[in-house]
Amino acid sequence: MFKRLIAPVLLALAIVEGTPMTATAAPLETIEKSTDKSVQEAVDAFLAILGRKGATVFSVVEHAKGAEKVGLEMKPATLVIFGNPKLGTPLMQESPTIGIDLPMKALFLEGDDGKTRVLYTDIKQLALRHSIDPEGPVVEKVATVLDGLTSAATQ
Repeated sequence: MFKRLIAPVLLALAIVEGTPMTATAAPLETIEKSTDKSVQEAVDAFLAILGRKGATVFSVVEHAKGAEKVGLEMKPATLVIFGNPKLGTPLMQESPTIGIDLPMKALFLEGDDGKTRVLYTDIKQLALRHSIDPEGPVVEKVATVLDGLTSAATQ
């Protein structure tokens, strides 16, 4: 209750004093890999690997195509939303709030150097965010799987 009362007071004081206040949160660590493959080639490889491993692909979002639909241009960027209930469910049983960050996502985008970058959120950071032991066996397994999947897609 105290926190809910004090925050508006501090914000009001900052406005009166002319001091800008911004809310900041600890950034989640992003793991990044690169490849000489095009975005489409890397995404295709990733989707094929997910299929062979029995993972579920929930959605593939092609950001550049979305931009094109509204008359804007951007470099290729594709988000793959995927998961595996055998891995995700135990995490959600331990801390249901991790469901806001699951299923996992991998972003494939073209960098300024023309190389494709593959980015995903470090599962150990997500575990910490949701009060799950980041060194626990399930988190370690997910980290290993994510590393393997993304490494295979970038080879």
